[in-house]
Amino acid sequence: MRRRPFHRPAWPNAEALAAVVALLTMLALATPALALFQDDPETQPISGVFTVTITRGDIPANLAGGPALAGLWNVTFNGDGTYSLARQDVGEVVTGTFDAAEATLTFNEWSGLIGCDITADSGEPATYAWRQTDDRLTLTPITDSCTERLTLLTTRPLGGFEACAVSPRSLIDTLVPGFPTDPVATPVALADIATGVAAQEGLSEGADAEEGIDSLLRQANGCWATGDPARFLALHSDQVVQEIAFIGPIEEFARQLRLFMSTPLSFERIGPVNLIDPEHAWAYVEISLAGDPLPQRVDFVFENGSWLFDTFFLFGPPGPGDPLAVGP
Repeated sequence: MRRRPFHRPAWPNAEALAAVVALLTMLALATPALALFQDDPETQPISGVFTVTITRGDIPANLAGGPALAGLWNVTFNGDGTYSLARQDVGEVVTGTFDAAEATLTFNEWSGLIGCDITADSGEPATYAWRQTDDRLTLTPITDSCTERLTLLTTRPLGGFEACAVSPRSLIDTLVPGFPTDPVATPVALADIATGVAAQEGLSEGADAEEGIDSLLRQANGCWATGDPARFLALHSDQVVQEIAFIGPIEEFARQLRLFMSTPLSFERIGPVNLIDPEHAWAYVEISLAGDPLPQRVDFVFENGSWLFDTFFLFGPPGPGDPLAVGP
């Protein structure tokens, strides 16, 4: 197989942009589950950032303050035995201390706006059994009767992510004119979007493609969680960004993408990495959206020291009759 030639898409720009904008708007109404994790080994056997999405359907009926539990939650366990709980759109709402043994996790202190307070003077420590498999942390209650805490921690497993490694830079309008400059987005040089980001986890150019692509997918989870389209697009190849620009004004695309990014979404490879040549590969990736797993083929390219997406997930891979299709 060879590198697909780049051609301007044959569809009318206005109609294609309208279709993409409509899709983004529709999908933004969904509330899928997204789980995140950041490795930070310290003295505690549990350490890092774990995230879970709680939907309204997960919340027990008639629970006082229940609606406040709906959202994307980050639980940060620090190696020194402290932790914090934050809702993505609100910020930190709970802090406390914990102890983790080989199979149990105990919250010794819990103080904040949600949950049931645990202090030295009141409240009993809450203990859970924990199990970590494939970067997913499962908590099972042993001694805890707090419904709010149980809803947050045991509705579903907490999964893993890698922090977004794209460094914000001043906007440099060198690739596509009209990229959004409003203060909602974090400015990132378009040169970063065109040429990629720093090599994943310090990987060299000859590093294993599978390791680099898995790192890219974990990084994509973190970049998506920032809500900044410039950071997420920075994980895509120059060709993908140019294809988006040919569809219509990229500022409109980014504006709609920013709205869509308020909906949690995650990427996980579910098939082997297939090398086309040393710089091009593809794999099947499970995209978790609206609570449903959506398997999709995704193309990747090794560009300036990093594996990047060579497919935008909303577009999918080109079909056999598409002018962008990969030739034999």
